[in-house]
Parts: sequence; C-alpha cells; structure tokens
Amino acid sequence: MKDVVRSLRQAERIAIVSHRDPDPDTIGSALALGLGLESLGKRVSWHCADPVPEPQRFLKGTERFTQDPPTNDVDLVVTVDFGSVERAKFALPARPPIVNIDHHASNDRFGATNLVDATSAASAELVSRVIDALEIPWTPEMATAALVGIMTDTGSFQFPSTDARALERAARLRAAGADLQAITYNIFRNKRFEAIRLWGLAFSRLVRERNGQLVWTEVRASDLDESGARDEDISGIVEQIARSSGMRVAILFNEQEGVVKVSCRTSQWEPSVDAAALMGGFGGGGHVRAAGALIGGTLAVVRERVLGAARSALDAASARAPVNA
Repeated sequence: MKDVVRSLRQAERIAIVSHRDPDPDTIGSALALGLGLESLGKRVSWHCADPVPEPQRFLKGTERFTQDPPTNDVDLVVTVDFGSVERAKFALPARPPIVNIDHHASNDRFGATNLVDATSAASAELVSRVIDALEIPWTPEMATAALVGIMTDTGSFQFPSTDARALERAARLRAAGADLQAITYNIFRNKRFEAIRLWGLAFSRLVRERNGQLVWTEVRASDLDESGARDEDISGIVEQIARSSGMRVAILFNEQEGVVKVSCRTSQWEPSVDAAALMGGFGGGGHVRAAGALIGGTLAVVRERVLGAARSALDAASARAPVNA
C-alpha cells in the first residue's frame, strides 16, 4: 500500500485503465480513484478498449472514458481489476510505470507496483483503501462508483467472498452519500427489452447434466441480430443459470468472431470445483467461484472441450468429497 500511495502522490499525469468488456467493478474502481486523484490536483485520464455499458453510464465521469490507450507521456498508468496486460485489449505504453490494483487470484503481478489481494471481495474495496490512505475526502459521486463495484462483485452481498471488510466498506460508502437507489435501478432493475429477448434465447437452450450439477447454455453470434441486443446485454446470464437447483458448475458459451468467450460459475457445496483452475486450463483465470476464458475456435469445438474438462473436474471433486457430503 505504501508504494502505491507514494507512486500516486509523486505522479502528476495519471492514466487509469479498465479491462476489456468492462464490468461495474472495473469502471467503478477507476472512477472512484480518478475523481479522488483529481481532487488532489492530479491530471487524470480514463481508458477502456470497449465502451462503457449503458447501465453503468449513470456514474459521474463515464463520459470521459476514451477507447484509446494511454500515451507514453503520462507519469503513471494505473490498472484496475485485471490480472494480466492482455485484459487491457490494447497495448499499454512502455515508458510510464504501472500500478496494478486487483483482487484476482490469477493476477501475474505485471506492474512495477502491485496491490493484489485475492481475499478482497472487489477491486473497488481495494481502491477504497487506497483513497483512505491518500486521505482524500469522499464525495457522493466517488462513493457511488465504489459501492457499485462492491455490490456487483459480491452479487449484492450474496457471494461467499462477502466478508466483514466488504460490508463495513459498503456501510461507510452509504454514509458518504453513495446513491443506493440509483445503483439498484440502473444495474439491477432496468433491463432493455432487447436484452430480455436475448436472455430468453439463452434460457431456451439451457442444458442440465450430472443430475443438475452441470448446467450450461450458449449465446450464438446470430442471437444478437435476432433479438436486437448488444454485446453488453449478455452480462448477467451466467449468474442466472447458476441459480439452477443442485448446480455445482454453470457455464455460458458466448460465440464471437473467431473465438468463444466462456464464463464459469461454481458452487462452494460438494462436489466443489475451482472455477479459476478450470478456466486456467484454457488460458483464462479469475476467482474460485467466478472465472472465464477467451478461447479460439468454433462454438461446437470449444463447447465440447470445456464441457469435457468440466465433467472431469466434477468427477475429480466427487472422488475427493467426503462420503456424507
């Protein structure tokens, strides 16, 4: 933490980078930190290779994100919520040092300075600690941005990663003026009609295997045209199929041009599978209960490879599980 604070205090021009296919944690973390740094007189720019999804655009500052990479003349690059430089999608500049703030267990410590805590429920919780260490006063806009990251990465405080730190931080952010109603409406309660149609196509293909322990579905490239949906509307489907009774492994296959984006969620109940380890076998990563990978190949080929690995992982977990589990 001391090295991160020192780097941020010394830099005047700071570029904050969020990961590709941005989720609320990477965007909220970037905004909370960046707005705070601006209050110290720093010159801040925000970067994300993909556009900020519509549900997150209610956050103050999202209109300032650019899809261009940072330039070489900034003093410092800060990456939030991703564990390898490839997740930026564009090339990061070579000259300025990188401060890497993240909570993924698969983080490869690519920064000159790394604040990585896999026990933290969200990168926004980590960023909140940095803001406090910098002694920056919280504004309602900063608090809302940080809270949206914590709420989404804890599944509204339902995921096993939710701990006392996350709950305490959420309470402090609410006290600082975080707009819970705006978060609830924009992130959880306001879904585009076209997105609902897309989800219906995915749900219509839902498959259960192994007495319901393995559930999976797919979004085909043609589904976006058929439903009128956008790429960002796919977000949230895997969490819904993971609600299936008896689920131990839930997988969503998202067909894209030349690749398939695979999202995986797992249960803590026996037989329990490590999602990060499963996706790590395909070059991906993430957390024990939530991970993903971007795999080259056709949908049919990738599907069978991943499902084969998931079945094997369930078999291995079943063999390890206590008899009375």
